[in-house]
Amino acid sequence: MKTISSHSLKAALFSGALLITTASLAQAQRVETTTTTTTAEGTITEFGPQEILINASGSAQPVRYTFSERTTYVDETGAPVSASVIRSGAPATVYYTRVGDALIADKVMVRTRVEPAAVQTTQTDVVTSTGVISDFGPERLVIRSQTSPEPLNYTFSKTTTYVDDLGNPVEVSTVRSGQPVTVQYVRQGNQLVASKVIIKRAAAPAVPVVEEKTTTTRTTVTE
Repeated sequence: MKTISSHSLKAALFSGALLITTASLAQAQRVETTTTTTTAEGTITEFGPQEILINASGSAQPVRYTFSERTTYVDETGAPVSASVIRSGAPATVYYTRVGDALIADKVMVRTRVEPAAVQTTQTDVVTSTGVISDFGPERLVIRSQTSPEPLNYTFSKTTTYVDDLGNPVEVSTVRSGQPVTVQYVRQGNQLVASKVIIKRAAAPAVPVVEEKTTTTRTTVTE
């Protein structure tokens, strides 16, 4: 009985050692593979059933991404879109993983909303010049000023306005040479573009003052 118990104990120890060794080998052979998802933004230059080319800002050449069975297509809200609506020229973001030398697209997000164009504000300085009209035509206005030895030539635009010194509109047909004016203009390159022409009204003639004199005559009668 003692011999049988000793053999049984040895067998049990051997079996336990074998199981531990097998588990250790299985754990050593387990290899964990991790993948990193990267994003790229740009404009679609080419789109086909197997690949998509994205031209990113600052990149000299478009980057090629291939598709897999798990590739999905969504818009900027995350809603699925059909691959048939994807066109060249559309802005897109590609979520991809690198497998060897290939870039596998996991998700393609196509922007369908058109962003409003940025409003560019151009600041211009309005300059005022005062003088007398020496020449006036449909395309130019020539002003002689006491502060400038040479006459100044102004051009017009569609927004040029003509008013008197009280701000009342003035018909262009009434503008004549010899009238004193004030021109508000902006400089565009080498041109002076008049934005407002203020025609000074002629001074009202002076009303003569009539002086009334009363003469009193006294007559003295002596008796």
